Amino acid sequence: MQFKVKLASALIVLVLIVGVVIGIQYYVASREPNISSGGNYSLDETFTVNSFVYGPQGWVPYNSKLPMQPGGNVETDAYYVMFVDLNATSNLNSTFPSVRVDYAFSGLRGTAAFHVYGYIHTNGGISWTNRVDGLGANGWYVVGNAGVSSALSGVQQLGDFNHVYVKVSNKNGATYNDFGNVTYFMKFEKAGGGLNTMHITSNPRNPSGEVTYTANATGTFYADFTGDRVQDDIILLVAVNGEIGDDFSLNLKSSVP
Repeated sequence: MQFKVKLASALIVLVLIVGVVIGIQYYVASREPNISSGGNYSLDETFTVNSFVYGPQGWVPYNSKLPMQPGGNVETDAYYVMFVDLNATSNLNSTFPSVRVDYAFSGLRGTAAFHVYGYIHTNGGISWTNRVDGLGANGWYVVGNAGVSSALSGVQQLGDFNHVYVKVSNKNGATYNDFGNVTYFMKFEKAGGGLNTMHITSNPRNPSGEVTYTANATGTFYADFTGDRVQDDIILLVAVNGEIGDDFSLNLKSSVP
């Protein structure tokens, strides 16, 4: 009888332990970022050679000129640039707040660089971006087949690297038209300000991000922020060098995990 009681007690303890383990696994799984967008896109749009608005240039807008990629030359590198409104902000109820970006290139002959800007509707301008170079740098670079450099027609020089209005290439224009000209205003007031708030990462569990180079014409990255102010919208800078022909296209989808 005593043996049976001990065996029954042991079974009860085992069942409880298994139940606790399963409960923990379920909780963790429920808090993991959803790697499948499920088709609930905030943006699903294809951009072409005609979507490039600015260039050629070797720099990313900020308080000072930032290189397009680590080690780049802001004066001599030649990229053509478009800004894309993701029309999305992070799900603050998520353990890892982020916006998922799915991309698919066709006809990429050169390097494409992605950088990210954060916009707060009441702030009067874009004041947050990712660090391109140095300690804490992050960004996403897609390397295509190298070709000769293009000279695109119909593009314009970006007026300045700071305190400048930028036009987005979305067919519906900017989500926020705070200045009445369907643009976003780049506004960085001091060196270093806002530079480590926005990030591009391959995994939202790593919110500070990393520098990623890939030869894959299709893929996924996440845009997030680690500051104390919630971004109302996230804008991508997409820059491409090399040969940009009529067969160039870029499909971008944004969704909130």
